Amino acid sequence: MKNFERDNSLDLLKWIALITMIIDHSWYILPVELQETFRWMRTIGRLAFPLFCLAIAANVYRQPTGYSGGLKYLGGILLFALISQQPYSRFFESNYLNILFTLGLGLVITQAIHHRTPSLITAGVVALAVAAAYRPILSYGLAGVLLPAVLLAALQARVIETKIVTWSTAALIAVLANTGAGIMLLPDLPARALASISAAALAPLLGLALLQFRVRSIRPVSTWMYPLYPIHMLLFSSLSLTWI
Repeated sequence: MKNFERDNSLDLLKWIALITMIIDHSWYILPVELQETFRWMRTIGRLAFPLFCLAIAANVYRQPTGYSGGLKYLGGILLFALISQQPYSRFFESNYLNILFTLGLGLVITQAIHHRTPSLITAGVVALAVAAAYRPILSYGLAGVLLPAVLLAALQARVIETKIVTWSTAALIAVLANTGAGIMLLPDLPARALASISAAALAPLLGLALLQFRVRSIRPVSTWMYPLYPIHMLLFSSLSLTWI
């Protein structure tokens, strides 16, 4: 599955993830009377988290044996996870940990599975234990932490039957990350909730299509993505306050 362009296709995936995330968060600053009309923004937002997880899986998948940049990659995520927590809590008025903590734990587990060195396996077990202990306050829960590893398995699949199983599993985990135990109420959910579930389930396949898409040129999504996360929440918080 290493036949897609490394830079441009992955940057396209990250751009779509960023755009869908911002569309999702923009819904929260709409006047209350408009939120129901623009509920479709929340549905589009269900694509963002699985696409970010796929970006992590694709990055790890491309790492050569003996890759030594994993600590720097993880450090950037965790640094901005800490920086972003106060803006995140302020914007969502939530006691949950922000998405970067979930992605950071998922990265450690995914690297452990891919490289299988003793130190990474130890780190992966610790990350899994931390995720299990803090799952009640992790954004997207334990399923969200495991999603990058499941997507890595899907990227690694060679046999068609294995591909079907792994990508189907990834779709299920993406839905569980977005809905949690709410999936048990599937027959009784309203149409807008079903639309969000469908978007989450289709996100891994959409991501796969984006990774296969050949792009001649696109602006790279690099480390500026990390500060964008807390900055856009601070901006949205300020806008929502001015409109009260």
